[in-house]
Amino acid sequence: MNPFDLSGRVALVTGANTGIGQAIAVALAQAGADVALAGRTPAEDTAAQVRALGRKAVVVSADLSTIEPVQRVVDETVAALGGLDILVNNAGIIRRADSVDFTEADWDTVIDTNLKSVFFLCQAAGRHMIASGSGSIINIASMLTFQGGIRVPSYTASK
Repeated sequence: MNPFDLSGRVALVTGANTGIGQAIAVALAQAGADVALAGRTPAEDTAAQVRALGRKAVVVSADLSTIEPVQRVVDETVAALGGLDILVNNAGIIRRADSVDFTEADWDTVIDTNLKSVFFLCQAAGRHMIASGSGSIINIASMLTFQGGIRVPSYTASK
């Protein structure tokens, strides 16, 4: 038995357009999962890489700076791929300014994207996973959680 075999599973990865999110989405497909790719920027290159591995991929357009699209993202994933077994919350933003100059608007934007939307995506996906009997949720953190940062206070707090 291969513990990394995800055949028949469906994963949803946020922020899968580039970098860590793209690598996670492709690795999930290599393990056999079909993948929904959610984010502000359409992850067409990632979708092509997933499809080249013989897996299904769907791009779900969503600006996760608000919770407005959260339920739609889960619903579109389930409708297009037949379920939802794995959620990877990878999308995130950062704003840089000295802590004494950091604005409330920048604080709220980062917290809403990196923390609030993550929680409510976990909630929406979790409801589906509970109803289907199982699931896994992975939230991507940052080394700044341990290091702190005087120019990225909201990012540090959110991760």
